[in-house]
Amino acid sequence: MGNQACSSEGCCAGDEGQVTSTAADQSALEATQVLEDSSACPRKDDLGLPTVHDKTYRVRLDKRSGEKLGLDVDFMEGRTILPIMALTGGLAETWNKANPLTPMQKGDSIVAVNGASVDVVAMLDKCKNDSVLELTLRTQLTYEHLVGDLEKLVNQKSCGPILVRLSWHDAGVFSTGRNAGGCPNAAMRFSDGGESKFGANAGLPEVAIPLLSNISGKYCPALISNADLWALAANVSFRLMGGPDIITRFGRADAKLSTESVPSQDNRLPDGDKGADHLRQIFHPKGFQDKDIVALSGAHAIGKCSLDRSGFDGAWTAEPNKFDNSYFKALLEKSFSPETTNKGKPQYRCAASNTIMMESDMALIRDPGFKRWVDTYAADQDAFFADFSESWARVQELGCDSLRDIL
Repeated sequence: MGNQACSSEGCCAGDEGQVTSTAADQSALEATQVLEDSSACPRKDDLGLPTVHDKTYRVRLDKRSGEKLGLDVDFMEGRTILPIMALTGGLAETWNKANPLTPMQKGDSIVAVNGASVDVVAMLDKCKNDSVLELTLRTQLTYEHLVGDLEKLVNQKSCGPILVRLSWHDAGVFSTGRNAGGCPNAAMRFSDGGESKFGANAGLPEVAIPLLSNISGKYCPALISNADLWALAANVSFRLMGGPDIITRFGRADAKLSTESVPSQDNRLPDGDKGADHLRQIFHPKGFQDKDIVALSGAHAIGKCSLDRSGFDGAWTAEPNKFDNSYFKALLEKSFSPETTNKGKPQYRCAASNTIMMESDMALIRDPGFKRWVDTYAADQDAFFADFSESWARVQELGCDSLRDIL
């Protein structure tokens, strides 16, 4: 799940790539410091969310002295910011000496240059051609800070399972054939209609998205799209819950309106009260076979069903915040008896552990094509983790083209 740095040798790059002045008789630097809180930080709302830290400050550098900028930035088209990779002397060092309270640092990001923002090519062009640079920077706006904030959220709120469900339901609406379309685009953000109103998504707009609000407020869209954030949050959650370290790729585009939702959840997301044929009807059009279906079902090791959201009631395993192969062991080793919930949903309960299974779970041991994989994963957690990682990564990329390895 790592993210690699990509250094740029451009107008703000170090050594030979640095911009030099065309007016050496002017002063090297005019220091005007502005330090302010961004709208994202520090903040703590009624959910008791961990605070994320983020400051915005401004720097004015005059290139007319002929001194080098002394900034090495990480340029990549498609981004909206220029992260600072290193400071190498020059005007940057002069600024830091004159402004010890607001020094430019590795890990800070340039978000605007002389009024140009979002378009990093235009920002670099101004760095190259303008004599005086008015830079707006933000602190702690890197992949490493993002992962750290996600880890803090998941650890403090024990919300890994619902963040996994958010990513699954965002991506899982993809299908082909007569239901063609759908992709992970964070369309659930819009409360006026579309996917936020799907019964299958109950609780996600009301709980999961607000849990990420401090983090999305800081990082989206400056560093990452909401759709990419949801995918990354799920994968960080799996790792923190004891699961595999799943690689996240980036480049999902956010929906701009609720109308970019798929028209319906029907025949796109599986129903817990249906069996093997239904599972294949849902997953085969997405490109998944029996092994994938069983491996992905292993995510039921985490989380639990809420009576007021899904109509089902209970957790599948004794430790619903631990991701392992216990779900498959439970299917093979425990005795489950049928029952009907207060909402009229058929399910199965193990009296000894007070855990449940749904019809779609029991189908995995009743159908020979599925059961062979249940047997495999119950006996070999490493095999489960390997197959799950591959299948889950494909889920998160359904309907996406040209994703990249770095953020």
